[in-house]
Amino acid sequence: MTIPAAPHRAPAYAERFRLAPTDLGRAVGALAVPAGWAVGGPVSASVMLLALGGLWALRYYARTPLEDAVGQTVILCAGWFSVVGAYATVAGLDLAVHVAAPLVLTRLAWDMLVVHRLAHPPLEGHPRLRAGSAIAAASLGTLLGVLWEIGEWAGHEFLTRDIGVGYRDTIGDLAATLLGASAGAVLATRPRHVPVSDSPQSDPSLSDPSLPGSPASGSPAPNTAP
Repeated sequence: MTIPAAPHRAPAYAERFRLAPTDLGRAVGALAVPAGWAVGGPVSASVMLLALGGLWALRYYARTPLEDAVGQTVILCAGWFSVVGAYATVAGLDLAVHVAAPLVLTRLAWDMLVVHRLAHPPLEGHPRLRAGSAIAAASLGTLLGVLWEIGEWAGHEFLTRDIGVGYRDTIGDLAATLLGASAGAVLATRPRHVPVSDSPQSDPSLSDPSLPGSPASGSPAPNTAP
């Protein structure tokens, strides 16, 4: 068999840009950048600018408007909590966000790879392929968490001592990130129904030689006729 290629764009919104109700969250994110500067200075503004990039990535890669809205809520809250210093005052909030944000970002990052044909789309009936994809997606999400922790350390060392770092904090954050990334990977690699009229054409370059009947396998497809 041939593994179907993913569509070039996610199906949440039309190809032609039109305003959607969920774009209100992106407007809030844009306003949060100068607001972050006013509340916490340039570092806080940078955090909200980074969050704004995530909001726009969701605009083009989220699978559904609901996923877009939920992802925006998580990313906006994660950024604004940093601006107002909520992580230092609310017990457990840091770990909760380190679960929720990687869940959203892992799913988003994997969908980006699938849309650009750098990863296989979820497939019905191929649990081993899905398991491998889930492991890769979880690793990708965890890598994003590691990069964030490096960024926190760099900010603490070179920008401001207000950024909390430490061995216990970092290990706890990474453990929470691994949990969130794993959950996001399971959701990202879960097969979803695609209507026949919207199904992409098969891409011969993505054929899997390990599957019987694929063009590169050299073995015929199993005979299912009665």
